[in-house]
Amino acid sequence: MDKSIKKSKDIVKNIFEITYELFRIMIPTLIIVKILQELGFVDILNNLLSPLMFLVGLPEEIGIVVTTTILTSPYTGLAVLAGLPLENGLTSAQASVLGLLILFAHSLPIEALICRRAGVRIRATIFVRLILGFLFCVMLHQFLNATNLLSSQATIIIPFSEPSPILLDWVFNQIKTLFIIFIIIVLIVILIEIFKYIGIQRLIELSLKPFLNLIGVGERASTIAVVGVTLGIGFGGGLLIQEVKSGKIKYKDVFGVITLIGMLHSVIEDTGLVSLMGANIFITLLLRCILTLLCVYLILKIFSNYSEDFWKKYLVNENIPKQSYGNIS
Repeated sequence: MDKSIKKSKDIVKNIFEITYELFRIMIPTLIIVKILQELGFVDILNNLLSPLMFLVGLPEEIGIVVTTTILTSPYTGLAVLAGLPLENGLTSAQASVLGLLILFAHSLPIEALICRRAGVRIRATIFVRLILGFLFCVMLHQFLNATNLLSSQATIIIPFSEPSPILLDWVFNQIKTLFIIFIIIVLIVILIEIFKYIGIQRLIELSLKPFLNLIGVGERASTIAVVGVTLGIGFGGGLLIQEVKSGKIKYKDVFGVITLIGMLHSVIEDTGLVSLMGANIFITLLLRCILTLLCVYLILKIFSNYSEDFWKKYLVNENIPKQSYGNIS
């Protein structure tokens, strides 16, 4: 009985520690982004991004969709898309390129800060997700344009209403979102404890080991990989931070797995979301998986022999504990 009570207390403590780690990043970031939106920063960024849309074969008007998505979320970006008066609509190729760009570059302020708290430098996150993500989309556009694939008109089904301009509505929506995240954290922690108890977590680690080894990431990072890929950085962020703080994962593995889930997370929810705008699921799911694995493999391969000082200066930060730099068996 005493063991059960202690275990229950540990679980409750774990839930609130994870929630605290996540919300201390999310709440200030949400407020700052909202202030920037009200001050017109979104319009400034949109003016910078809109001319670049031709590089990925998209109409200039789509710049506001990309801008909004980068600063907020895919949901908000798609809500903006639903309200755009696109004269000729989008082809399936354009929708797929836009979908891939949204999946790589969404929610950067919040997710980059969560990744920073988990030990990866913000500039590394932005470079991989925004710069490399954009380059992948440029190459995809060139390929689809040259082969004339997916040239038919995209079927766009976006059942979103435009975001309310009323501040009180925005506050209510953020509270509702944070509450949902808290409930999901509770379920994740309980589920992980159940998985540990019945041995499923170990099976998951063993099944992921070949894929993680293939791209150069150690199996100790498998829990982070599972949570991040399936639930995302927003929902699983607190757990990711806590796992890194334990010091049981090597610093290179931390960078590898955080980069992995930065490019490939919430695979079910986000893939389904961009499918509503007519994006091809082969591109947004399978190609995204291939590009992510290739990208992480090449990054780790290129930098694996660089000094620890180089990693600390350019790729990882002080949030990775000292134990992660030792010989972890």
